[in-house]
Amino acid sequence: MTNHRGDPPPVAGPPRRCDNTSVGVLIADPAGRLLLLRRATPPAGVAPVAGHVDDHGTPADAARQEVAEEVGLTVRTLDLVAEGWRPNACRRPAGPRGTGHHWFLYRAVVAGTVRPDPAAAREVRWHTPDEVQDLVRRTVAYASGHVTAELFADAPGIEPVWVRFLHDLALADAPAGDLAAVDALARGRAPDRTA
Repeated sequence: MTNHRGDPPPVAGPPRRCDNTSVGVLIADPAGRLLLLRRATPPAGVAPVAGHVDDHGTPADAARQEVAEEVGLTVRTLDLVAEGWRPNACRRPAGPRGTGHHWFLYRAVVAGTVRPDPAAAREVRWHTPDEVQDLVRRTVAYASGHVTAELFADAPGIEPVWVRFLHDLALADAPAGDLAAVDALARGRAPDRTA
């Protein structure tokens, strides 16, 4: 089998192992709306630009490259706003530190026109603070067992790991009990079905 250029398909190797280091980039417009993308690959959810550091160099280098790759924008300024370990699962096999990532979260000022990479995102758009809060509520409902996995996949909320980040940065709110359920979901635990 060949592709449209006559080249053989790439040979698939074993899945890349998690490097336990990730970056996330918060991009807001002058109206205070947050740029979020609906991922084209698992886990289901809406989130800011994010990715593994891998061989991108420093976390700041990785953040700049992820912004360019996922949404086609150029980072003008980048400020570290949070850093730390989160035991969140990803689709890769666990890394040397087990399941989780040391996260570096940045706020970025960007230039250019949003040009999403269809391999990374189904949809990219600006969300008002109220819309971000609604997405958090959707994830809380899923983590609490009030929304099925199928319904969440069709109309996802914020990716579970991002609920805690947005809460800690005062960009959204979730009660402590709800945060515990969402954190368990981020670690890979299936929600308890109550409805």
